[in-house]
Amino acid sequence: MNGFINLLYWVFVTFLLSGVFMSTADGYASALMLSVATLPGVITAKFFIEDISFTKRLRGLFHMMCLAFAVLLIEYLSIILVDIYIINYMSEKNADLVFNPFFIWLIIIAFLSLEKLLESRINSMTESQKSKYIEFTSERKRISIEIDSIIYIESCDDEVWIRTNINSSYRTKMNISNWQMALDSRFIRIHRSYLVNKTHITKVTPKKVYIGNKALDISRKYREKISAPLLLM
Repeated sequence: MNGFINLLYWVFVTFLLSGVFMSTADGYASALMLSVATLPGVITAKFFIEDISFTKRLRGLFHMMCLAFAVLLIEYLSIILVDIYIINYMSEKNADLVFNPFFIWLIIIAFLSLEKLLESRINSMTESQKSKYIEFTSERKRISIEIDSIIYIESCDDEVWIRTNINSSYRTKMNISNWQMALDSRFIRIHRSYLVNKTHITKVTPKKVYIGNKALDISRKYREKISAPLLLM
């Protein structure tokens, strides 16, 4: 989801939350201020949750619990600061709802999930617009092949090999980082030497990606970032 659409989404969320908070605030302006006060916690959760890996379940669960309590603390501090220094909007009767930890977590989970759903829909809409072919030079010849036919791209010293599902390989001088920029989200980097087409992956383990009987190593640099997304693919 591009930055402009993402900004519009969070503006929409802010105004939607202000409607939810009308029951706890003295007027719409106070409700809007309360809605803005919840954003620091939501943004914290949004940016840190993607770094949590469950390849080791206990460690992943511990990190998730730490993030949940950190977000809750940030939310409490934001709400209290807004109430004290900007405007006294909450009555004692309704403060229980605003400071209810389950209510706060529910809001965060709901809007982050909605953002992911929206992002997924946008990606699916643009899927049909992805390029079908790619052109490159191999052995001084101009080659054009279907992108979906590429299984993986392998970097070997000063050469890069394009491995396809039609038992053909092409040697190029274009380095693997440039290939990564040229190709779209169908491909994922798993190693300094491998860029893999996700549609051809048949099995994923914490240390290897399998394409049929071919096993490709996942380097430590990429392991925690890609293992979970690939397992959910």
